[in-house]
Amino acid sequence: MKPETLLTIFELRAKDKSALELLDAALPTELFGPTCAKSLRGLHFEADFAFLFFDAPVDLEQFLKTYPIFELRQIHTLRYDQWQDGAGSPPIDLGELRIVPSFDSKQLSQEKKQALSLPPTIFIDPGLAFGYGGHPTTKTCLEFLISIYKPKYLGSKKPATSLDLGCGTGVLALAAAKLGAKRVLGVDHSHLAVEAARKNLTYNRLAHKVTIERGLAQNYARRPSEVVLANIPLFVLSDLVSLGAFDERSHLIVSGLLPDEGDVFLKALMERNSYEIIDAVRTDRWISYWLKMSSA
Repeated sequence: MKPETLLTIFELRAKDKSALELLDAALPTELFGPTCAKSLRGLHFEADFAFLFFDAPVDLEQFLKTYPIFELRQIHTLRYDQWQDGAGSPPIDLGELRIVPSFDSKQLSQEKKQALSLPPTIFIDPGLAFGYGGHPTTKTCLEFLISIYKPKYLGSKKPATSLDLGCGTGVLALAAAKLGAKRVLGVDHSHLAVEAARKNLTYNRLAHKVTIERGLAQNYARRPSEVVLANIPLFVLSDLVSLGAFDERSHLIVSGLLPDEGDVFLKALMERNSYEIIDAVRTDRWISYWLKMSSA
């Protein structure tokens, strides 16, 4: 999406659970009619709220009359580069890997031609979801992932499987595949994130290695994988610890934690497992960990 694209965002409160279920299941043309549906670019749930993204001015008066289970709270109008902070950002070079934020098809096509002589490159179009690779927690997770797959660290053996819980736009999942994982599963509950991640699979021609599924991270807690990545808030990480998501994994990469939350997470984790902290990166706002199973 081009930085200057004007977005109209409807903020709706769902008066009961059935409202969100309706949005989740129905086809856009059935709910909004063909004209509005044509301009619909994304849907996002947050608690009892739904956010509808359109790239043209639309009138949802008829929809709100037909479905009084929704309450219109606010209409936001802003440019794409205001919504997606960092739109138009330059490539991110991490030595062994390059992340290229791509926000429209012409730019993407040009960057692909220029990438042939560069380090392994991942193209990320975040769409309306969070994450083009520039966030400090994402960059730290990428650096940890690169270290895991470096031959000098692992010799000739590379982890074959990776699980990215809360994959967002797919940056970490795609990086794992690019660095050497044979099978990667990325999971996110956000419609916007899953749509963006699946498009990025196509851009990067990695659909033979990476699968993106929509769902709660907690529902994938016991999915087998050598490497688990989780750049998500503490309340989800705590659930995952109690569900055994981090039991007996060769490597963990965990972020999305405020510095004072790091000790809380580590205490809960170490009560169940014996992990060695290989590296930890702390900024004034975030802390990220790379942990290895002591027996691995």
